[in-house]
Parts: sequence; C-alpha cells; structure tokens
Amino acid sequence: MTVVYDLIRRITAAPELDDLARGFRAEIADPAWMLGRQWQLGEHQGEDASSPVQVDFRRRLTPIEADGGHDPVEVPAEAIVESEPYDWWTPGRRVALGRRVAAAFPALPGDPALMLGRLPVPYDGLTGYDGRTLWIRREQLGLDASLFGPVPPPLLQPADLWDPAAFEYDADFTAGNADLTVRRHSGGDLDWFSADAELPAGSGGQFTGGEERPCVVRPGRVRYPGAPLPRWWQIEDGAVDIGGYPPDRSHFATLLLIDLVVNQSDDWFTFPVDAMAGHVVTLSQVRVCDSFGQEWPLSPPADGWSLYATEGLGRDSLVVWTTAATPLAGPVLDEVVVGIDEDANAAWAVERRIGGRDVSTPADPAPTLPGHPDMTGPPVYDYALAARVPEGWHPYLVGSRDGRRRFVRHRAADLSGAEPAPMPDPRTDLLSDAGARPHVIEPGAIPVDGARLERRAMLARATTGDPVLWTQRRRTPLLTPPAIRLRFDALVPGVPERP
Repeated sequence: MTVVYDLIRRITAAPELDDLARGFRAEIADPAWMLGRQWQLGEHQGEDASSPVQVDFRRRLTPIEADGGHDPVEVPAEAIVESEPYDWWTPGRRVALGRRVAAAFPALPGDPALMLGRLPVPYDGLTGYDGRTLWIRREQLGLDASLFGPVPPPLLQPADLWDPAAFEYDADFTAGNADLTVRRHSGGDLDWFSADAELPAGSGGQFTGGEERPCVVRPGRVRYPGAPLPRWWQIEDGAVDIGGYPPDRSHFATLLLIDLVVNQSDDWFTFPVDAMAGHVVTLSQVRVCDSFGQEWPLSPPADGWSLYATEGLGRDSLVVWTTAATPLAGPVLDEVVVGIDEDANAAWAVERRIGGRDVSTPADPAPTLPGHPDMTGPPVYDYALAARVPEGWHPYLVGSRDGRRRFVRHRAADLSGAEPAPMPDPRTDLLSDAGARPHVIEPGAIPVDGARLERRAMLARATTGDPVLWTQRRRTPLLTPPAIRLRFDALVPGVPERP
C-alpha cells in the first residue's frame, strides 16, 4: 500500500524589531512603487479644471426684534411664540409667595377668590393664599411690591398668541425694514420656513438693516454620511454602497440622485458662513477664487429656485432663529381630542386630562332586556329618552359667527334626574376663549381624522444660560376621531301593566 504524505511549508515572518510605533507608521520602503501604482490607476492624470480655494463675500446680520420684552437673540423663538401670560408663576411660586405675603400682611381678607385653585398634580391639595392672584390684585388690596421678595415678579407679561378657534399661534416680528410673520404654527419647533416676510411698499423689494462686514473663508467638499471619498487611496466604509442598491426603473428621480452621488459627489463644495442666532443673514458680492488664481462671481439661480428661502425676502437672505434644541418637556397638563362625528352631524371635543389627572369616560349602563309583549291586546309603547352624553364630551354644531361658518359649542343635557340639567362647561383652557362665548372652532382646524390638543410646561435655556420656562399648547393629528352612539327619543314596544 502506497502512503502519500503532503508536505506543506509555511513561511512566517519573524520580526527583528519590537518598535510598535514604527510599525504603526507603515513606512514604505519604495515610494517610487507607490507613485507608479498611482500612475497606473490614472490618479496622476490632471484635468483642465480648477478647484475653489477661497471664497470672499460680504455678510450682513440683521437682528430680529419682538414685542413683549423678549429678545429673540437670547430667548428661543418657541418660548416667545408659545408663552402664556403669567408663565413665571409656577405652582411653587404661587404657594411660596402667597404664604410670604400672608405672613407679612395679616390683614388680608378671607375672599375665596384669593385662595389657591386649579393647581396641577401634585399641588392640587394645597390650600392658602394664591401669590399670583395677590400680585394681580396688589393695588386693590394695598400690597407693596416689596412684600413679594427682594426680586419682585415681572411686571411685563407675554401676550397670548394662541388662536383658540384655529388651535394655532400667530406671531409678528420685525427685522430691519421687514415684518416677519409666523402664521399657523401648531406648536413645537420653529425654523427658517416658519416665517414669511413683508417689505414696505417704498423699499423696491430691497431688504435693508444690520451691519455688513467682509469675510474670507476656505471652501470644502460636501460631506454627508456615506458620501464617496474623492481620492483613490482613501478607505471608505465597506457597509455603505450607494450604487449597490439600484432603484426601481419607475423611480427615475432616485436614479438621477445615485448618478449624482457616485459620479459627481466630489464636484460639490460648501463654504462656512459665520451667522448668529436670532438674526437674518444676508450675503452679497460672493466671489470664488480657484487654484489658477481666477475669480468667479456667484449669484443665486436666475430661475428663482432656492432650497432655503424665506417668502418675501431675497434669495440671498435666510432667517436664523434662536431655537430650543433639546428642551425639557413636562407631563401633559391638559389633553383634549377633537373630531367630527359624521353620524351625529356634530363635532366633539373630549377632555381626556385636566390638571395632570386623567379623565375617563364612564361606561354606558347595561341595556335592559326587553319584556314579552302581550300580543292579544292593543300594543303598548314606552318612551325611551335619548342616549346619554358622557361628562366631558362637548358637542359643537355648525353655526355662524361674525358672518363666517363656525362650529359653535353647545351644552348637552343631563337626563339622568327628574328634571333636565345642562352638562358642566369645559374645565380646560384649551376650549375657552375670553373674547367669544360660547367657544367656536374653525372648520379647517379639525382634520378628517381629528386632532389632539396638549398643554404642558417646557424648560430650555437662553443663549445667556438663564433658564426659560413657558407653557406650550400643541396640536397633533389623531388616527381616528372621537365618536359615540347617539340615539334620539323613541317609542319602543313595552309590556302592559297587569291589573
């Protein structure tokens, strides 16, 4: 029997040096080979094209101004737009300053209107004088501002910019000779697209204001996650392959995007602009100097298209807000769901949370089983009252207000007692309007699937580092609108009384 042996010889490098630092430097023994390899791959082939090396421009910063004592340069725009009057008065301050004034001024009257009320959880069980009410009525009560502490509460209160009929915010700002308007803001983040500008009639469409200064910066290639690297010998992320996922042939726009990324991604450049939050940034006289020493003037596209533009301002201006990047959001204080019930031909506003406590809708009582009518005698009918409307469900019927169609709030009747009684009014401020009684809702404010209204406390920091506290009201979409089974008064077959 012949036995065959396979002999394998393996050559293993035995390092003679133990200098790890030199090993990590990856020194090349033959740089000429590397140059030849680059020449073989065509990396040394030059193009009759230049690269931008310097950008010169003039930058103008126009500060944004607002009414109400807030500075948009320091305070986040969300706090300016969404603040409520007396937001400074937190539950803790209302309790603490009420006790402080009561101890310093024993002659306070025992009016129940001066006491604490409608505090959120967990302060709803506290009693005593309300410091906010005492501050509002200090002149009537003869209270000096020094009774409220060495640093008195703010005299100027923010305006309430919430539209209770449309469930949106409307705010006005100024910047230079332009008026910036924020319309139909449903709460949340504010950005450059949130505002539109309006220039005066005699300005000729020119935005003016602010200080202008020259700037010189260095441009760089566009960088984004997964972007191809411009040079041959740069190691890319192996997990990212934009060209490895071809789009469907019907998605022509995606095909163009992949072609642009793969073939021309290193031909796009950006340059930094030293802007400042709370200002309108305007660029002019932009010139690019290339690697050949030639200068090229830049101007916005002639067709008027722009990716970032503010309506009413030129394409060379952009609104930069001071925003709350990561604010702290408190628990929901009030929650209301609003929707249109097509079967009931009405809109419902349902209170789900009041003062930090959930409000549950009571279950319908179990239906009574019908009896066995006497078919030998004349028919007997019972009068069944309409279906019960749960507490916290507020109907809105189509009506008119100021010559315009509106959903007008009505009060359902409680038929559980001997006499009909009107149901209670809404307890949340989200369904109240001091200027319109009863409360009305714009038809366009209620989407097909309904909307959720939330009210909560928000905390962020200004650019100075000071804390900024405000109460936010926000509208978000629902998946399904609220609805209940309504039944009108009806005659139902009954059981005759036996003698």
